Amino acid sequence: MNLYKRMAFIHVSGPATTEAFAKLASTAIAAGSALALTSGYLAQATVASLRIAGVAIQKIASTDGDFASATSIPVIIPGEEDVFEATVSGTATVSLIGDQFDLTATNQGTAQAVNLSGTTNKVVTMVGFISSSLILVKFNSNYVYANKAN
Repeated sequence: MNLYKRMAFIHVSGPATTEAFAKLASTAIAAGSALALTSGYLAQATVASLRIAGVAIQKIASTDGDFASATSIPVIIPGEEDVFEATVSGTATVSLIGDQFDLTATNQGTAQAVNLSGTTNKVVTMVGFISSSLILVKFNSNYVYANKAN
C-alpha cells in the first residue's frame, strides 16, 4: 500500500517548505497529520488548536528507537500557496468551496480529517472538490489566525 494513501493531509501544490522541528517525547504522530506546538515541541494538532505549525512527513510510533526523545522530525510548513488533499468527516460538496472548517478529534498517532460540521476554530479553508470524501484545503496558519467572522 502506498504510504501517501494513508495520510490525512497530502501536499499537492505550492512550494512545500520543509524544516525539522523537535517533537514532543513519547507522543505518537501519524504521517500526514496536522501538527501544533505544545510547550515548544511538535505534537498532533487537536480540535482546539488555532495555529497549525506544519504537516508531519513521517510516522512516529511507540516502537521507534527515539520515541521517548525530543528528536527532530521533518515537517511541511504550510504557506499561503500550499494546497493539501484532505479526507473529510461528513459529505463534501462543491458548494462548500470557500468555507472554513475544524479538524476531527483523534487519538495521538491517528491522522485527523477535516470536520465539515466543525466551524469553531476554522483551521482550514476548502479550496477545491475532489469527491464526497476528499477535498483540497489550505491551512489558515503559517501563524495566521482564521478570520472567525466568516
